Amino acid sequence: MIIPGPKESDPDQTQRYLRVLVNELIRLWHVGVLLPTHKHPRGRRVRVILVGVFCDKPAAHKLGGFGSHAHTFFCTRDWITQRLKTTLAAFTKGGFTRRTDSHHRRMMHEYQECTSKKAREDYARAFATRWSEFARLPYFDVCRMVVVDPMHNLFLGVVKTHFYHIWIQLKIFRKTKEIRLLHELLDKMDLPSKLGRLPRLIGEPAGGSLTADQWLNLATVVAPMVLPQLWDGVEMPKDPDFLEKRREALRSASEKRKVQQKRKWKCTAKAKARNRASKSAPQEAAEDNDESVRRSARARKPSQKAKDLILEVDDSGAVNDNDDVDWVEEDNDDDDSHCASQLHPQDLSNFLKLCTALKHYLADSIHQDELEIADRLIREYCVELIELYGPEVIRPNHHYATHTGEFVLDYGPLREFWTFLFERLNKVLKSYRTSNHEGGEIEMTFFREFHRTARLHQMLAHGWSTPAATSIKATCQLMMEATSDNRGTLQQLTKDLDAHFVDDSVMLSLSPRSCLERLPTDVYFSFIAWINSRSPLQVYHSDVAVTKDPSSIRIANLANVFDYIVVRGHRYYAASRASSVVNSIALCRVSAAGASWIGQIQHIVVYEDVASGVREMFAYVRWFRPATVLLSGTPWALCQEAFSLQLWEANTYVVDGAEPGPGALVALGDLLAPVACHTVTLEDTEMWLTMPLMRAPIIPS
Repeated sequence: MIIPGPKESDPDQTQRYLRVLVNELIRLWHVGVLLPTHKHPRGRRVRVILVGVFCDKPAAHKLGGFGSHAHTFFCTRDWITQRLKTTLAAFTKGGFTRRTDSHHRRMMHEYQECTSKKAREDYARAFATRWSEFARLPYFDVCRMVVVDPMHNLFLGVVKTHFYHIWIQLKIFRKTKEIRLLHELLDKMDLPSKLGRLPRLIGEPAGGSLTADQWLNLATVVAPMVLPQLWDGVEMPKDPDFLEKRREALRSASEKRKVQQKRKWKCTAKAKARNRASKSAPQEAAEDNDESVRRSARARKPSQKAKDLILEVDDSGAVNDNDDVDWVEEDNDDDDSHCASQLHPQDLSNFLKLCTALKHYLADSIHQDELEIADRLIREYCVELIELYGPEVIRPNHHYATHTGEFVLDYGPLREFWTFLFERLNKVLKSYRTSNHEGGEIEMTFFREFHRTARLHQMLAHGWSTPAATSIKATCQLMMEATSDNRGTLQQLTKDLDAHFVDDSVMLSLSPRSCLERLPTDVYFSFIAWINSRSPLQVYHSDVAVTKDPSSIRIANLANVFDYIVVRGHRYYAASRASSVVNSIALCRVSAAGASWIGQIQHIVVYEDVASGVREMFAYVRWFRPATVLLSGTPWALCQEAFSLQLWEANTYVVDGAEPGPGALVALGDLLAPVACHTVTLEDTEMWLTMPLMRAPIIPS
C-alpha cells in the first residue's frame, strides 16, 4: 500500500488508510473465503489471520498505536524511558515492566474517547499511546505482534552505529592509519559474487553509504576475517585512566556534533524558505496579471492545513532521538598520523560479540540453547559499549536489540521475517525518475501505470490465447517484448527478485551451457579409480588399458563439462571455465561421518554412457593444503570457533595420492557451501584464511 502525499501522514491519518485493510481482515476472520479443492469441489472455508506486522521503528509506533519513537517511553515491549536507556537495567532481562495487550487496548480506547484533537495529543504525550485499527482484530496482540524489523534495527541500526558513527565519525579509526589499512586488507579479500563487495573507500565520504545487505556482510563475514588485523599488536594501555579519558573525549565530540547538527538544520530551513519564496513570487505575479488562465491550469497553492501538516507531533517531554541526529558528515582531510592510537584491546572482542550473536540469529534453524547464547551476547555487548565509549553512543536500537530473542521465539530465525524483500521494492520505487514532481503527482503516476499495465495485460492475455500461427499472437509477443522495460514497477521488481533469489529454492541444477569433450588425463584416471572404489563388485578400465577380465567395462574418455552447478541454493563455478576462481572455492563433505575440507572446484562433470549404464555426476577439486600455524595464537583466536575460520598455505594444493588428503573427486551432492577467502601474512608467510558461508554447524576434517 502506497499512502499518498504530499507529506507523510500523521499517526491518526495513517489509521484511516489502515482501516480499509483491517475491515478486510475482519471479514476474512469471521466469514473467510471458499476455496475449491480436489476433495471439496464446492469449496472449503478458509479463514485468514494476521500473524505479525514487521516494519521499522517509526512505522511500528504508528501502526501499533504507540507514542512517537522519540517519546520518553520509546519501547513497544516495556516501559523503559529515554533517561534509563543508558543504564544497566536497560540491558537486563526483565528490567522494566512489560507492556501488555489488555492494558494497551484499554489505553487506546481511552485515547479514542478524547473529544478534541488537543485532548488526544495531551493523552499521547502523557501515556505514549494512540489509537490503532489493529485493536479491532480480536486475536491480535498489538504489543507482541508488531515487531521492529531486525534488518532496520540490527544492521542499519546497531551495526552501522558501531562501525560508522563510533569508530569512523568519532575518530576511533584514524584516516591515515586504521582506515587506510582497512582499505588495503579489503583489496586482498575474495568474496563470492552473490555477496557483492564493500565500497573500496569504506569509512570515507567518497565511499558512499552502505546498504543493509552490505552491513550484514560486514558484520557476519568481513569483520571476523579482517578486523582482527587492525588490532594486531594493540596492547593494554599503560595509562589506567585510558578509557575514562577516551569516554570524555567522545562526550565532547558528541556535544560538538549536536551543535553542528542544529546549525545545519537552521541553515537548511532558511534555504528551503528562500527557495519556496523564490518559486511562489513569479507564480503569484503571473496569476495576478493573466486573467485568461483557467483555474484548473494554475499551480495549486498549498492550503494552510497542508502547510501545518507535520510528520508526527512530538510528545511532551520527549527526547528528539533520531538515530543520525548527533552525526554530521565531515570531509576532513587533516593529517591525523601524529595522533595517538585510540584502540583498546577490548574494542575488538566487544564488536565480535555482536557479530557472533548475529551469526546465531541468522542460522536456518536455532536451538533454545543457541538462542540464549545469542541473547546473552547482545546484552553483554550493549553493557560493554557503555564502559568502552560512554553512554552518549547508546541509541534506542540497542535496547530494541535485546528483544530480538523474543521475536525469534515467536517467528523463527531472522531470515523468516526480516524485510529485505520489501526494502528492495522501496529501492526500486526510489529509483523511479519523478522529474521533481510534487504534490501527489508521483502517486498518481504509479496509479495510472498500474491501471495501464493491468489493461494491457488483459488485452495481451486474450490475444495470447489465439492459435500460434495467427498475426494477433505474434503482435502480442512483440508488444510484450516492447514493454519489458518496467523499471520502477512491481513487475520489474518481481523479475529482479527472481534473478536475485533464483537459486534459493534449487536443490540441484546444472548450467544450461555445457560441452562434450575429452577430460584431462588426471581427471580421467581419477574418475576411473573413483568409480572402481564405489563399485567393488564391478571392474572398470580406461580406453587405453588392456584387461584380461571379460566383465570389466571400458570407460570412454568423453563427458559433458558444465560452467556451474547449483546445489541447495548455492552456485559453484568450475575454475577451468570461469574468468575468476572466487566462485569456485567450496566447502565439501569428504567422509560419511560428515568431515569437511575446502578446495577449488576445477571441473564439473556429468559422465553418461548408455551402453555400459554408467552415469556419474562429480566435481574435480584441488584441495587446499592446511597450514602448520594454529589460529589459537593469532588475532583470530577470538572468533575462530564461532565462524569456522581455518588457515591454509597460500597458492599451494594437496598433491592427489602423494600426501594426506581426500580424493580429488567429489559427488555434487557433497558440495556444502561457498567459501570467503582472505590473504593474510603470519610469521612472514602468506596464508589463506577461509570462512565457509554456511548457516549450519561444520565438522572440520
